[in-house]
Amino acid sequence: MLRKAVDLWKEKITGHIDAKDTERATLLSWPDNSSIKVDGETAPYESDKLVIAEYLQDRKVEAYFQIGQYMEGEEAKGTVTGVLANGVEYESGAPYEKVPRSSLQGTIVIPSPLKVGDRLIVSRLTGQRYYVHGKEVSEHGG
Repeated sequence: MLRKAVDLWKEKITGHIDAKDTERATLLSWPDNSSIKVDGETAPYESDKLVIAEYLQDRKVEAYFQIGQYMEGEEAKGTVTGVLANGVEYESGAPYEKVPRSSLQGTIVIPSPLKVGDRLIVSRLTGQRYYVHGKEVSEHGG
């Protein structure tokens, strides 16, 4: 029975990130073939041994916008209405008084905040892997 409990405990903690086990590292290369050098370790960890938080990676959002124009006296005014892929709507607030003139569809890329040389906060995972939480913030905010 004790053996069963220990096995169940091991199963639950597999891949668990222990917040007390955070370490510091330096980003050696990014984004292709990313690697880090963990403080106190002799060899760098390559991309196959890293799990990078999603918010640290380039993010792409599909978007569709309609651009309309209306006249206010002699002055042409415009409005923009759009829908992002995740359902969030954007509205400029001005009402349409004419049919939309054109539409744009594309991808908005939110670039990664990481760059080579950044100091990172990382946690050790099972299998000699590291989870990259984010950038270390110095006392000067950088």
